[in-house]
Amino acid sequence: MLNLWLMLSMDYKANFERYHKELNAEHVTLSVDLADGELQGFLEKTLEKDSRTAEYRLDPCMHMVGTFPYNGGEMNSWFVFLEKQAALTRSIGPIEIVEEGSFTSGVYLPMLYQTDEIAVGKQIEISIGSRKKTYTVCGFFNSVMMGSHNCTLTELVLTADQYEELESSGYASRAILCSVRLKDRSENLSCEASLKSAVSERYPNITMVSNSYSIVSQSRYISQMICSGIMSAMAFFVLLIALVVIASNIVNYIQTNMKDLGVLKAAGYTSGQLILSLLAQFLSLTLLAAAAGTGCSYLLFPAVNAMMISQTGIPYAIRFLPVPMLLSLAVLLGTVALAVWLASRRIKKIEPITALRSGVQTHNFKRNLVPLEKTKTPLNLALALKTTFSGIKHNITICITMLALSLVVVFSGLMTENVIANITPFLNLIVGETADSCISVQTDAEADFLAEARADSRVEKLYLYYSLNVSHIGGAELMATLCEDFSEVNNQNTVFEGRFPKYNNEIALAAKYANENGLRLGDEMEITANGKREKYLICGFTQISNNLGRDCLITRAGYERLGTLSDANYYINLTGETDIDTFNLEMKEKFGGKINTTINILTTIEGAAGVYVSLMTVIVAAILVLSAVIIAFVLYLLVRVLLNNKQRDYGILKALGFTTGQLVLQTALSFLPTIILSTVLGLTVCSLIINPLTALFLSGIGIVKCTFAVPVPFIAAAGAGLILFAFLTVCLLSLKIRKIAPKSLLSGE
Repeated sequence: MLNLWLMLSMDYKANFERYHKELNAEHVTLSVDLADGELQGFLEKTLEKDSRTAEYRLDPCMHMVGTFPYNGGEMNSWFVFLEKQAALTRSIGPIEIVEEGSFTSGVYLPMLYQTDEIAVGKQIEISIGSRKKTYTVCGFFNSVMMGSHNCTLTELVLTADQYEELESSGYASRAILCSVRLKDRSENLSCEASLKSAVSERYPNITMVSNSYSIVSQSRYISQMICSGIMSAMAFFVLLIALVVIASNIVNYIQTNMKDLGVLKAAGYTSGQLILSLLAQFLSLTLLAAAAGTGCSYLLFPAVNAMMISQTGIPYAIRFLPVPMLLSLAVLLGTVALAVWLASRRIKKIEPITALRSGVQTHNFKRNLVPLEKTKTPLNLALALKTTFSGIKHNITICITMLALSLVVVFSGLMTENVIANITPFLNLIVGETADSCISVQTDAEADFLAEARADSRVEKLYLYYSLNVSHIGGAELMATLCEDFSEVNNQNTVFEGRFPKYNNEIALAAKYANENGLRLGDEMEITANGKREKYLICGFTQISNNLGRDCLITRAGYERLGTLSDANYYINLTGETDIDTFNLEMKEKFGGKINTTINILTTIEGAAGVYVSLMTVIVAAILVLSAVIIAFVLYLLVRVLLNNKQRDYGILKALGFTTGQLVLQTALSFLPTIILSTVLGLTVCSLIINPLTALFLSGIGIVKCTFAVPVPFIAAAGAGLILFAFLTVCLLSLKIRKIAPKSLLSGE
């Protein structure tokens, strides 16, 4: 797990850098409507005057919002259409074809969308604005900056004949694709903001969509971040448990071999030599196990890689990585050495004469917590409790194990409840706002559309929810979401501190961006768009990960201080029995070309979220199985130690008439108090801290406060299951008691 985590966190993310360099990819990408013949010249002058520009390229293209079926739902993005030869030969950001068939007419898709349903030779229906086109899939390609819906821009490559046909049809707008490489890539966000600000100032209300290196590099590796984070946490928990078990084993070794240690000390061996022998033993075992574990990580990595590629959309060639392996070895050997040294230091305190008496001291002043002659507790339970109180070190081992596993169980329950069983809480936290349908309508037909929709009995709620880009003066570009009345939105938890904007001079800002720029509630910030600048008062903080923490909310009236809308997106909640696609089609037919596009949000979410549901299902299943294995392993070691230490006691009890079944029950009951207490305590504490921990875990994508519902019934059931599993495991492992015979013990005297 350490090696897998380091491979994912170090080299897997670096894979993006390698492909970015190999394909000479952009640091800033801008797709802008071809407003007039002067636009290209204006872009050239703007970029040449900018001292940050290392090189740039302008290519003719077409662009339009669109969808196509994907992963059981729909993929929705802003499509940039390029002709195949142009896409392959671009000096900045060329594509790399990873699979190609023999078909000469059709479309090439980013490799992310390669599924059983979308394959070479199959037909795919692509909605381009309000129109649909059917293409043959000719192949798949890798594009660093436009190879996923997580990139804002999604590149689709057409063969020459299909490109000409789409251009003549007018379904997509003619545009210019501006690709910029910078001398210092760290300036990509400010360059993107200033470039768009210059274009909008010269060409107000022009349609343009962009992305930048920082946003794309983060957004394409969300699943990698989640998976590597979970892997590191699990590796830490397992390592912690392993260290506790190692320390417990060493203590048991010292007690069991007390006479031998006394003889060795009497013969002249020093405490340092004896400790060194233990270090050599444990470190050699650690080295062998770590080497085997590294091999296992490479056997598992293809499956992990397949899951990661389904979200990153970037190919990764698995190869041997020495640095993660060496770091894993260093961590394991270092921590094991420390644990062995700390646990074996007690050898220094053992005098030879005491050791030869098996460590027996002349007096023992420990309090007898369960005196058998006075207790009213049933005898079997009383004997079990005496064993419990006498095994303090075993109790500590169990306690640490169950506390660590409690956090794992609570996390599994949280993901099961809020992602796997019902993905709505996850979507509300990550996406922000969801509805049934989204219809984009031109503003000159907006009044008629609203009248028609509000009169339709199938419509439960209808509200403006439109996103566009604005720039923060002195900061970065922000994704601004407009609404006429934010009290109408479905997800009222988007603003977690302060409130939604009500007036035209207010703005709710992403908390992550605010923290990065030292902005607080009540501060003013200056926003620019379409060549205008206005000041807004920060009235609330949001957490939406759509733009990785660079978002804001403004009322429509607030945005109209900067410019007017040429089209508007309306989110619609429909009655439960309404077919969303049928409703969208009817609206499209009624308003014809005035409807730019319609989106079935539910199917779009299903397509995009399916990847995360699958990933989380695998992770939760693996975590629960691993938890069971850890419990069984730890209890096996502890029961083995207990049986070895109490073999003589069990023989005496058998001679007194206790049956094997009674002794097995006593042994299992002796573990039960610690297991129950540590599990209950662990589950309770972890349930209280799991949301803050999850928020910390997701802080990289803009989440500040996690509001997932903690599934108390699941956690209670899982806790009961853990306790029952542990009890049954101890019973099973304790069956070795039946081999203990009083006669054999006496004959050994």
